[in-house]
Amino acid sequence: MPVTFDIELKGPVFTNPSAKVQDAMGDILQAAVEEGEKHLDEMLRPRPAGVYLNVSTAEGGSVGNYRKNVQGKVEGNLHALITDGGCVYGPWLEGVGSRNATTRFKGYSSFRRTAQYLVEHIGVIAEGVIKKLIGKLD
Repeated sequence: MPVTFDIELKGPVFTNPSAKVQDAMGDILQAAVEEGEKHLDEMLRPRPAGVYLNVSTAEGGSVGNYRKNVQGKVEGNLHALITDGGCVYGPWLEGVGSRNATTRFKGYSSFRRTAQYLVEHIGVIAEGVIKKLIGKLD
């Protein structure tokens, strides 16, 4: 279950962007991917009795098979992807698999909720990266 997002840039600064602007946009996208991975990791973290792991495994600090497959990467020109690595039961856990319609389990919607979280917080993420970059220019 991938979360994908693209950044669309408009205006004179982005018509023929300098290398520094392109690097800054890449840094913002990388920060967004890292924030998305962190958010997914928190959502997939086992509760006291474990949603994805049993209690004994959770106490041992295992990351669990599904959580360890979650990975994000920046691809090409301002395109990013966070995915579960094609895990076979990923659609079922997300709630979009064919079996979800026939069972009581409707999924956790962790990728959908992470995408919504990133849409709501991309301004804050970008602002933090831009402040760091401005600090380097001084």
